[in-house]
Amino acid sequence: MSQQNVNTAAKESAETSLSTDQVLDLYDWLTARDNLIRPADFTPPAGSTEEVAYDDYGPDYYQVWLLNGWPVAAAAPMDGFFCQLATEAL
Repeated sequence: MSQQNVNTAAKESAETSLSTDQVLDLYDWLTARDNLIRPADFTPPAGSTEEVAYDDYGPDYYQVWLLNGWPVAAAAPMDGFFCQLATEAL
């Protein structure tokens, strides 16, 4: 993953400030972490911003929430998958 401050990325659409590839890269990075929790009732971290990537091949979409430019939570809602970094990691 190339390092880039996501707060300065070029805006591609009204829904997100990151490209689909960037959101998916962050999703993959975050979901590979060891310090994730999968809460029963998911609420995005307070103060975070949401980035969305839509799947070109179906109705699926992926979400990543950023806090201070870092990915802290991710979701594949149509698959029922929600995760976030453990609270102590935030």
